[in-house]
Amino acid sequence: MATTTSTTLNNQLSQYWVDKALITLIHNTPLYDVAVKTPLPKGYGNVVYWNAWNRLAGASSTLSEGGSNVAVAASSRRVTATIAQYGRAVTITDLAEYMTVLDAQAGVQQRVRDSAKETMEFICHTAIFKSTYYVSQSTTGILSALMSSLASALCANTGTNTNSNRLFQFPVVYGTSCARLSAVNKAAPSISSVASLYAVRKATRRIRSLNALPFANGRFFGYAHTNFIHTLKRDPQIVNWNAFGGALKETMWIGQIGNTDGVDWVTSNLCPRYAVAAHSVNLTFISGQESFGVTEALGGLEMYLITGADSSNLYNTLSTISYKISAAAACLNPSAGVILATHEYF
Repeated sequence: MATTTSTTLNNQLSQYWVDKALITLIHNTPLYDVAVKTPLPKGYGNVVYWNAWNRLAGASSTLSEGGSNVAVAASSRRVTATIAQYGRAVTITDLAEYMTVLDAQAGVQQRVRDSAKETMEFICHTAIFKSTYYVSQSTTGILSALMSSLASALCANTGTNTNSNRLFQFPVVYGTSCARLSAVNKAAPSISSVASLYAVRKATRRIRSLNALPFANGRFFGYAHTNFIHTLKRDPQIVNWNAFGGALKETMWIGQIGNTDGVDWVTSNLCPRYAVAAHSVNLTFISGQESFGVTEALGGLEMYLITGADSSNLYNTLSTISYKISAAAACLNPSAGVILATHEYF
């Protein structure tokens, strides 16, 4: 009589873990939620294409009755990105599973899922925070640009500049009255470079002036470092952080923590933060619809739970848990988002 064992059920167990991992990843990555998703092409090379329509301005003149009213042309643009692969693998011995008090395999599976989530977030970062001016992504260079006379020329773009003349794909707004970050003095927490409601309002004014479309709830999406939110909450002008007309009943995004000036905030410690002597610099992304795109996780994410004896595991003493992500991300519309550069203060 045949006996059902964990070995004969291995495929089903592996598939259950993969499905669970995919669900966890997709529903806990806010940047992925915001992105325009496109299927990962199979059999069409390693380049992904997004086709986006350009804005069609409203009519400012009346039609001529019975006359020859001229039609205008609608236009679109194509954005491309090259697929790259990312991954992690963890191998556990059978002795580690038997001898540890903790459930080693379950613990490693969770850490692998968390790693995949972070990787997907980093992939989305490449569409938002990857410098097109400092191609080496030099922290020193980026900080220098944000605080020097270069700032105005590199960061005030509206999406029409060439890549070599931009610091990032999206325009940068500062929490100051000038066009760059000012130096910060520890004894002067009210200095205008520090994150504040004024800085947020400056960013939302800019994104609205670019005709960016808010999301279905009428608000923009804000992606910020935890320290930015901490500094922002210190501003005495923020009277009601969770001003939703019912606390957080109307949250739109996974992990949403509050709303200010029409921005729904989600925090992540992966959001760019540059350490400086006095107060570190935070880069915060405020987005409307269709600002950037990413390939779909389903199809681009492969997760594996590998057990069983083979030529590299002769005595079945090893289990390997791994994932591989094939993906690409790109800025689709530089006028649909802004980057807010501020100092943090504690």
